Amino acid sequence: MKLAHHEVVIALKEPFHSNTGSTTRVRQSIVTLTWEGLVGLGTARGAAAVDLDACAPVLAGASPFALREVLARLEHVGPAALSAVDMALHDLLGKACGQPLHRLWGLDGLPAEPTALSIGACPDGELVRRAEKLAHWPILKLKLTPEDTGRRVGVLRSVYDGRIRVDGNGSWRPARALRVAEEIHRHGVEIFEQPVAPGAPDDLRWVHERSPVPVFADEDCQGAEDVLRLSGRAAGINIKLAQCGGLARARDMIALARGCGLRVMLGSKVESVLGTTAMAQLAGLVDHLDLDGPLLLSDDPFTGVRVDHGRLVLPTAPGIGVAPREAPYREDRHAAALRSAR
Repeated sequence: MKLAHHEVVIALKEPFHSNTGSTTRVRQSIVTLTWEGLVGLGTARGAAAVDLDACAPVLAGASPFALREVLARLEHVGPAALSAVDMALHDLLGKACGQPLHRLWGLDGLPAEPTALSIGACPDGELVRRAEKLAHWPILKLKLTPEDTGRRVGVLRSVYDGRIRVDGNGSWRPARALRVAEEIHRHGVEIFEQPVAPGAPDDLRWVHERSPVPVFADEDCQGAEDVLRLSGRAAGINIKLAQCGGLARARDMIALARGCGLRVMLGSKVESVLGTTAMAQLAGLVDHLDLDGPLLLSDDPFTGVRVDHGRLVLPTAPGIGVAPREAPYREDRHAAALRSAR
């Protein structure tokens, strides 16, 4: 199995603002794994080239049918690089079997709720403009900043009748977070994501036990050990591939969260359809989706999952089902390669 990687820069349709800064474009690594005439694709933001290069010797001579064993030998690399390689391995596995990944896992036909669409921090007038444009969207997620009191949720609610979630990105101390929770509860907010800074689980528990809005952990949820730590400290968790290290780990975390009584959201960063389509393969296993990353981009280099008024439409091609726009997927080519490999 041969690994190659390169970086792409993708522009956003318009700047996206949060308390972590403003984003006008995103950089992400693209990984390709070549095996028996098939090509597996993976991606992650923040994947270090040195970590990806370190994966190559382990992957040489490996097979996608030994996916778990291969990933166990890559535990030493960073989670973003591990996620990109994990994704490409899963893509290869599905293509080698001639099946979309979600079908290979036995998840075909499971219902999935609509994905939320995020609105960044912005002035009231712009918030109203965006909300009116998105009046048909079933769920909106509003990013709040440390100076916010929850008032902007009222501005959103004044022009939007759908479901609302709020992401605090760790903006407040516990007492202030609780006041924000009480204010946004007045406007029917259904999820309050990461209200306090990550790394303070007792602060999160304090808000969770008092908040009238269910509290979800995001930045506090990086891996399986965090799921155990968050039991009793939050109502749910947000899993992101680049944070946890890939699809295999995400599946383990979902099962563990279920055992701990935690609700599960699948999240994405602002990223291409490649990573989002990979995560969407798990949609039938979870409670909530926040997979709007590609909708914010102006020149996504891939095609894959489609979003129809919030509803995800998974591709039916084998593996993850994503293809580069400049080289459309041809099922007959992969079928021929599979027959040749056999």
